[in-house]
Amino acid sequence: MLKNWLGCGCIAVSILFFLLIGALWVLFSPGIRVTVQNVGTTPMQDVVLHVTGNDYPLGDLPPGATARARVNSTGESGLEIEYVDPNGDLQRLNAGGYFEPGYRGTIRVKIEDGVIVENLKNL
Repeated sequence: MLKNWLGCGCIAVSILFFLLIGALWVLFSPGIRVTVQNVGTTPMQDVVLHVTGNDYPLGDLPPGATARARVNSTGESGLEIEYVDPNGDLQRLNAGGYFEPGYRGTIRVKIEDGVIVENLKNL
């Protein structure tokens, strides 16, 4: 009986260890956590985040929807958000910021019908 208890204890400790490592990786891995929210009345199609050297597709954002991604640049960068508006025109908004490879932080952007109405940065 003691042998079974020890076996279960080792498994539980192993699982907790791997969960802790995963949580630490998410918290301390480099990259900027970007949140984009469509607070407008029109959909945003094929949303893509652009930083120096990398693009991050988010898909479609109907009104009220939110999408998130962790972005990493390959050099000095800011954030641009590209999408297709309801008329089929490609729009590209400059969400600004300044970051380099290895930076960590957050950018939260709210977009209302093609206009950035809130842009919170913690870089």
